[in-house]
Amino acid sequence: MAKGKKKMSKAMKEVLKTPKKVEKVVKKHASKHWNDIEDFRKSVNASGLSLNVEEEFEFFKSDPESFKKTNTYKNL
Repeated sequence: MAKGKKKMSKAMKEVLKTPKKVEKVVKKHASKHWNDIEDFRKSVNASGLSLNVEEEFEFFKSDPESFKKTNTYKNL
């Protein structure tokens, strides 16, 4: 019976850790979702990248999934 309790407690620990992992992913994703060009401009300025903000933001709005695969997105 001790083995069953031990396995159960390990499983419960994993369940309790899960929300923290999810929270980190959500924060990371939320920080790279821009609602307007000013939010995007702030991210670009903070990153130190030299970009045409208007063109990059239009690309982000037109095709967010492709934009997320670019080095620009990874560096912001």
